[in-house]
Amino acid sequence: MSPMKDQIFYHRAYKKLARTRLSNLLKFLILVIPIDLVIAVFYFRLMRSFVGVVREILLRCGVYTQIETWPFLPYVFRDVYLLDMAVVYPSRQFALINFGVSVLVVALLPRLRIIPRPLMVWVVFVALINTVSSAFFTLIPELFPYDIVLFSSLYMGTQLGMWLLIPLILAIALTPLPAHILEKLSIVVLTVIYSIAFGAVRYAAFLYVMYKSSVLYMAAMFFTFGPLFDFVYVVGIYSIYVSVMANRLQRHQEIWRWLF
Repeated sequence: MSPMKDQIFYHRAYKKLARTRLSNLLKFLILVIPIDLVIAVFYFRLMRSFVGVVREILLRCGVYTQIETWPFLPYVFRDVYLLDMAVVYPSRQFALINFGVSVLVVALLPRLRIIPRPLMVWVVFVALINTVSSAFFTLIPELFPYDIVLFSSLYMGTQLGMWLLIPLILAIALTPLPAHILEKLSIVVLTVIYSIAFGAVRYAAFLYVMYKSSVLYMAAMFFTFGPLFDFVYVVGIYSIYVSVMANRLQRHQEIWRWLF
């Protein structure tokens, strides 16, 4: 081994794991699939409690909402609970101001080298969505096709899909890791619990913004912080766990093998 490799920690780089056996994945799935079954069987009660908590959060913020049901899928998930409320629609002047600010952000922000590129790309992405929304409300606001019920039905349906998808994604990602199966199962359960809690706070924040400000920001909020944003914290939780586990096993050289 070269002197340079002697200075590289095993838990940081140039390591690989043994190939995962299909039997190991199946064993883990046997433990994980019941989580999905519980969510699927009790989804109606889960979503009723979920929107109830969100409604209480909004009431404490001075926002009154009404709990409704909405048809979702024809067989398994026939109805979902959601919240409806009165919202503010932007004036043309407000939309035009937002359009100008968003265009300036898109045009000028990429020129500022002091801003980290990933952050710049994300802000420009938000500004682009807001530019389209602002232009729509400036030119043809009467054709805006969405209300809070439609927004909430999309949010709650997507959120339910994420709750069912997260255990399966993590099962595949965690199976190759050299850790006890119950430890990995606890990561799956904690991630699902975090997803439910985070989703409630996010839903309340979305509705609060649209109640206090404008539905002009509906698209920007959904596409940048909506349920698809869940993959960010799922990857984050997985990365933290892998880092902790790798640090714990760094002296077990029989586990980590050089890639070359």
